[in-house]
Amino acid sequence: MRTPHPDERYLLLAQKWLDGTITPQEAIEYANWYNTILDNETLAIPSTHAVDNEAHRKNILQQINAQRIPAIPRYSSVFRKVAAAAVFVLLAGVSYFLFFKKVPSAQVSSITPSVISSDIKSGTNGAILKLANGTMVVLDTTANGAIAYSNANIIKADSTLRFTAGSNSDQVLEWNTLSTPRARQQQLILADGSHVWLNAESSIKFPSVFVGNTRQVEITGEAYFEVAKDAARPFTVKVNDAAIRVLGTHFNVMAYSNEHILKTTLLEGSVRFTKANNSLTLKPNQQSQLSLNDNLRLVEDADVEQAVAWKNGKQVLVGADLETVFHQIERWYDVDVEYTGDLPKRTFTGDIPRTANLSEIVKLFDINKIHARLDAERKKLIVLP
Repeated sequence: MRTPHPDERYLLLAQKWLDGTITPQEAIEYANWYNTILDNETLAIPSTHAVDNEAHRKNILQQINAQRIPAIPRYSSVFRKVAAAAVFVLLAGVSYFLFFKKVPSAQVSSITPSVISSDIKSGTNGAILKLANGTMVVLDTTANGAIAYSNANIIKADSTLRFTAGSNSDQVLEWNTLSTPRARQQQLILADGSHVWLNAESSIKFPSVFVGNTRQVEITGEAYFEVAKDAARPFTVKVNDAAIRVLGTHFNVMAYSNEHILKTTLLEGSVRFTKANNSLTLKPNQQSQLSLNDNLRLVEDADVEQAVAWKNGKQVLVGADLETVFHQIERWYDVDVEYTGDLPKRTFTGDIPRTANLSEIVKLFDINKIHARLDAERKKLIVLP
């Protein structure tokens, strides 16, 4: 009887991992194998280098084959299946990939497979609108169409809320607040035609109709703006004690209270970021970063795709640490991440669709030696030592 080639063994383990039938000992074996796929630090081919998922898989497979196939040409077809299965594991459904910096194989021996008691779905569209007269509107349960209000026309259309001047509009500023809880996002069209996308756990305070020669809003959390051009009325975004002044432009502001840096990323046009006596004028593809101690710096060649990925339905990570990853999970899946001790010094690169269930991300953690227990009933992700 022919002795199975090692790569056939790993094909079996890959399938078991996908099926959820892999044992702890087999998980160790499979993780050790993954650690030796490549000689370099990571296997990370951006999806932007391929026209579709199939081409992306082929690109990754080609890189794997360049390392492994010359030594076992007789089994190239078998290995192709193995590599495809492994890539399928890493892509978790061939829709995304997440790669971690490798750690020494000796650490793999402590693997404890993650436990998933039940699943948690990703976030969706929705928000809470507080009108100037105190009326609260839960958009999640509000049907499409007009929302009754005397001083402005308000129309809800799926993920978008639009304000336009009503027949009873006057010259008095009436402030409304749109808030997204965890696991919600919402698009808003202001009365001047500017578009705003709110990320999870964020808010924007805005007038029903802009009055006078200024346009001003206030935000918390994260928001992406496409500001309608109006040279006569500059547009200002207030965030904490800082201000971002524009005429017409596309930019993203990330200012969560539990993050260490307030980031403003410019895609188009020009903005000026000001905090106390410090200010920076940004050009496209630049980013301002304000630290907790008010140190303001300019990043010349910012990763624009990463900054606005959430608005485009993805979570893009580039050299992100565990704390950053966990914050994103908490906001988008409405869970609390718990862990004891110090977090491992690990960085992550890749992209994940925001439609992925949390269990899929936990599986990716698992194969990369970050093990957790997902308790959907208590909305907790408990990271195991």
